[in-house]
Amino acid sequence: QASAPHTAFTMLLILTASLSLLTPPPLGRAGPALPRRACLAAAAAAAAGLHAPPAIAIGESLMEAAVSADPLIVRLKQAREGIAAVPLQADSGDWAAVRKTVSFTLPFLTLKGYTGESVKSRAASLKTEQAKATVLDQRSALLISLAKLDKAAYAVQIGKTPPAEASEVVTTSVDDALAAMDGILAEF
Repeated sequence: QASAPHTAFTMLLILTASLSLLTPPPLGRAGPALPRRACLAAAAAAAAGLHAPPAIAIGESLMEAAVSADPLIVRLKQAREGIAAVPLQADSGDWAAVRKTVSFTLPFLTLKGYTGESVKSRAASLKTEQAKATVLDQRSALLISLAKLDKAAYAVQIGKTPPAEASEVVTTSVDDALAAMDGILAEF
């Protein structure tokens, strides 16, 4: 027969684990999303009567800011930060991270996903035709740049292209992608 405090603690841990499944996974290396482990660690620390580590407390304030902000804009800014980090990833030879950054960014351009919106659907809701055309043109330019990045990273991964040659494509594509992302964010 388990004691009442032991049973209550076990139930709290089960509840915490269940709620962590509802927490969306982290979307990028940097950004306001907390990893599930951090949520679990904070709940376990609270259940044990301990204080949460400072990193978790900082993450919670970032989460509050993200919830109050426009989810599409937050994710686009995260994607922009990821794209800005691509040259460093390429220089270090982490071509899988380059491709992961591309795959992280693509859904926000067309698919609605967690945000309930995409760049394409938000562009359709803009008031002026000029704003719609600008966003859709920037979206197209961003998609082309991301395709070039992915193609260059894949070519290096399979040994078809030397990394030095792909780095030139990366530099040009990242500059184009950042300009297009800035154009999109300026319209929203």
